[in-house]
Amino acid sequence: MALIFYKNILMGLTYNFLRWLITFFLIIGCTTKEKKNMEDASPTPSLPKNFERAIPPALIINPNERAGYMITHYWDHFDFTDTMYCHAPDITEQAFVDFITLFPHASYNKVTEGVQKLLTAAETDVVMYNYFFQKAEHYLYNPNSSMRNDEYFIPFLEQAVASTQVMDEYKIRPRQLLQLAYRNRPGAKAEDIVYTTASGKTDRLYALSASCLLLMFHNPDCHECKVTTGQLINSVIISSAVTSGKLKVLAIYPDEDIAVWREHLNDLPASWINGYDKTLVIRNNQTYDLKAIPTLYLLDENKTVILKDTSVGILQNFLEQNIR
Repeated sequence: MALIFYKNILMGLTYNFLRWLITFFLIIGCTTKEKKNMEDASPTPSLPKNFERAIPPALIINPNERAGYMITHYWDHFDFTDTMYCHAPDITEQAFVDFITLFPHASYNKVTEGVQKLLTAAETDVVMYNYFFQKAEHYLYNPNSSMRNDEYFIPFLEQAVASTQVMDEYKIRPRQLLQLAYRNRPGAKAEDIVYTTASGKTDRLYALSASCLLLMFHNPDCHECKVTTGQLINSVIISSAVTSGKLKVLAIYPDEDIAVWREHLNDLPASWINGYDKTLVIRNNQTYDLKAIPTLYLLDENKTVILKDTSVGILQNFLEQNIR
């Protein structure tokens, strides 16, 4: 009898335990399912609205004034608190590219005003501010960008340095870039250069006399330098200007491997002046901002900078219009 009694008790406990275990898993399963349903039902982040551009008033009919209005009012309808815009390149990055594309069609004062308004508005969020400043550097300063232009990058740098909202540690690079951008600007006197030729003779850029002087910083062993050199040699307008004496070309090698430079002396026309920076002042003191090699400058007879970090195409257009 005692054995049967304990057996019944054990069976009852087992039965009750199984009921509890089944109930437990049912509850857990329902809770997990309910949680999953709640997660599935949670709203996904909404994509930002398309960019709304400013439209100049109909009374403004002058093209330069219309461009100036669009630049200074370009970001009026943009939500700088919505950082989702930083992840929508088809909207925000395209809008920024269109923004800087307007710069050549307006006065420089309007460009500066528009940049100030953009970065001041972007100061509401550090993510947004960094986004726009990085885009400006990418398109206006990066040597691989076809849109690079120090003059249009300067307002971004000036605003970043002057901002009371940007911490000092984040101003170090903008200050450095601004110092480089200020050097040898169009309209300013070019820094003088002391160069040495293959004969060992030393001379100065300021001692050269020419209506126009093309200054080319190059490395004779680099591919892009060879391409640019070929374009200059094969250009009818440039060759004609050199032959007539209206244009002189000064090619400067700013690095220290003189043996390589000597190996390629015959790669340049004999009518060009071919020299190197013996004391490496250009490289060490950054008297010229050589963000990429080759770099071309065009100077007038007074050694005033006409074109800075220019291309062969722009150079040809200038010579066609200004040198006969």
